Amino acid sequence: MKNKILLLVSFLVLVIATVTSIRIKTNKPPEIEVMKAANMLAKAQYEKSPKFAKEAFHEATFHYNSAMTEWKKQNEKFILLRDYRKVSEFAKKSMEYSEKAIDKSRIFIASTEDILKIRIETIGQKIKGFEEYYGKFPLDKKRDNYTRCKLLYTESLHAYNSKNYSICKVKLDSVEIVINDVFNHCQENLINYFEDYSKWNEMVKITISWSKKNQSYAVIVDKLNRELYLYKNGKPDKKYTVELGANWIGDKIQQGDKTTPEGLYKIVEKKQNGQTKYYKALLLDYPNEEDKKRFSMNKRNGILNQDAEIGNLIEIHGSGGKGIDWTDGCIALTDKEMDEIFKSCTIGTKVTIVGSVKTLSELSYNIK
Repeated sequence: MKNKILLLVSFLVLVIATVTSIRIKTNKPPEIEVMKAANMLAKAQYEKSPKFAKEAFHEATFHYNSAMTEWKKQNEKFILLRDYRKVSEFAKKSMEYSEKAIDKSRIFIASTEDILKIRIETIGQKIKGFEEYYGKFPLDKKRDNYTRCKLLYTESLHAYNSKNYSICKVKLDSVEIVINDVFNHCQENLINYFEDYSKWNEMVKITISWSKKNQSYAVIVDKLNRELYLYKNGKPDKKYTVELGANWIGDKIQQGDKTTPEGLYKIVEKKQNGQTKYYKALLLDYPNEEDKKRFSMNKRNGILNQDAEIGNLIEIHGSGGKGIDWTDGCIALTDKEMDEIFKSCTIGTKVTIVGSVKTLSELSYNIK
């Protein structure tokens, strides 16, 4: 009897282990397949499939959306009850229809001239969109790549107009690789940047509340949109366009990084014309205690060299209106606008600097 019980227990353990093993295999999200389906769908769209292969593209889109819906449905289940096989099937179907859509589009657009013309227009629109949305982003090492990309695009246009189609195609291939690389670089930086949005939002609320409670002016600077908001008694009063540090994205970490800091500050000195090298200035209390703590921690953690300096003299000042980010970390306005800000603000006026007052989903930066 004891042996039978042991045998039964062993059998049950084997069954449980087998079922668990099967569940582990079936409840693993098919991330790679879904990503491939998304890329294939994007490629089909790039190949003008919505226009020239409507039915196949519609099916590809339908199956991709079905995959995402099923994925969400499975994620809502208890982990051992999840089964992503349908997600995988939908993703594979989407890829099949995307391939069909691409083939049909290419057949429809038969001539080399037409294909190149469409590519020139599409890539040109992407470059234009990049200029519009990311033109002011610090590109650091990517700057030379983007400059080369625009040069190659100009050369591809010249080759097309000269009917040198083989040269045009080669140059367009290079342009496409570079613009996608730079574009993805900026989007990745932007997404990482917005990890601090909850902190920004809280600082904005604190500042507006302070303005309302004290019945006074307060300043909020939105770095991403280059806007300075002047609040009066807790309500928006005026809005100005500003220019920032040349390397504005992210928080300031040391002297010389040309980054405009982010945080809760206040005006500690009003400099009249002649007391500053700019046209009037409002000196902020940077670095404040929080900045100093973060700076010391970065040194301890080896993020900064031991001889690094924290920097100071962060101001809101005039002499702006250049249309580019050019300061060493300050916030610049035109002289006329500086007169207005200077008149409204006093020693002690709160100045809050954040990456953005809006969420990423509210902004047109989140483009395809």
